[in-house]
Amino acid sequence: MNKSYNLEHMLRSHGLRATAQRLLICSEIIDAGHIDIDTLYARLKKKITSLSLATVYKNIHAMIEAGMVCELGIEGKKTMYEINIRPHIHHICEVCGKVEDLMIETSEFEEKISSLSGRNIIGCKITTYGKCSDCQ
Repeated sequence: MNKSYNLEHMLRSHGLRATAQRLLICSEIIDAGHIDIDTLYARLKKKITSLSLATVYKNIHAMIEAGMVCELGIEGKKTMYEINIRPHIHHICEVCGKVEDLMIETSEFEEKISSLSGRNIIGCKITTYGKCSDCQ
């Protein structure tokens, strides 16, 4: 299967139309891993010169509402976006600022937090800080 087929399927499985703009937005997010809106817009603008920032925001927010894209808020940085893959932990490098995905299942943490707090935990976002693999 090629990348565009997977992206089309991903969009449709989230109840979204697979428009050329959305396919390109998703492709750029996947290529970057984590990307802020200004960088995303600059990359897209090179490919679609008539594209407006408002259109990018509109599509990003539609994909967030559909659960396909996640926002990643990092203190002191612009909001970043990523394709919503299985639950994982983010690691922020305090030297270079790189964001890495740590593919560690979070369900054990959710269960522990639920047990300790007496609350029904249905998800969590965990961010760790330190040095990335390049800066270590």
